[in-house]
Amino acid sequence: MSNEHLLHRSLLLISIVLIITYLIPVPAPGESTTLFINAGEIKQGELLIISTGESGIVKKAIFNNVEYGFYQDKENGTDICLIPVSYWLDPGTYRLEIMGDKVKIKREIQVLPGAFVESRITVDSTQEELIRPENEETIGRKEMNNQLIKETRSKSNPEKIWQGNFIWPVEGTITTSFGATRYVNGILNNRHSGIDIAAPRGTEVKAAGNGIVKLSAELLVTGNTIIIDHGWNVFSSYCHLDRLNVKSGDTVKKGDIIGTVGSTGFSTGPHLHWAVTVHGVFVNPEEFLDK
Repeated sequence: MSNEHLLHRSLLLISIVLIITYLIPVPAPGESTTLFINAGEIKQGELLIISTGESGIVKKAIFNNVEYGFYQDKENGTDICLIPVSYWLDPGTYRLEIMGDKVKIKREIQVLPGAFVESRITVDSTQEELIRPENEETIGRKEMNNQLIKETRSKSNPEKIWQGNFIWPVEGTITTSFGATRYVNGILNNRHSGIDIAAPRGTEVKAAGNGIVKLSAELLVTGNTIIIDHGWNVFSSYCHLDRLNVKSGDTVKKGDIIGTVGSTGFSTGPHLHWAVTVHGVFVNPEEFLDK
């Protein structure tokens, strides 16, 4: 099986548009290994993926002055590095450095615009208070929730838990796409961190992949929320749920029913807000689906 196939088996994230292959010298005379980078051009909100032909050759990668480690893919005997490209990162050319004990490679990666759409919604004063609070109690609760979410995603299983591609967590209609510029009552609020999927209240929501439930709680803005750790600093979130079927610490398999669609928190109707973070950065969940 080729190294390209090993990379595809290991990650099963997206079809590789462009593969750039480099030969890296290793200590043993006359031997070499291969380094794969999934793209020389990448859009905002996508994943930059680096894979080695064998394990232990490289130690870290630096992209946009942020350092990322390599995870060992024990199944295939390779090392993998996942680098999230933020939807806030300005388009342009950025340096990628890959380093090991006897390896140092520099390449340029072109970040392209994500072509995000514009989303405008109108809500009543009660809903607006959730995202732009003026009440001290609401402000305090929102800050506590934000800290809880940050802590939840601060530590991930060093082993890769998910297997194969993610699946859509619910069947429905996509009402807001990833990265959409969100205006609330005419005021710019943020970019949309995930995908909104509208479905009838009570529709079953599935775990997108194998993982461990790190959070199952009612939060101010995202309502009834579940966050799953899939290992390698990959987390998926399921928000605005009507019912929570799992609790923190539960192990789930891809396809397990973890809750039902609702309209809790900041929401204008029954839907699932599905989001994925890699190293704390929101990426398009479709990166983990089989296109």
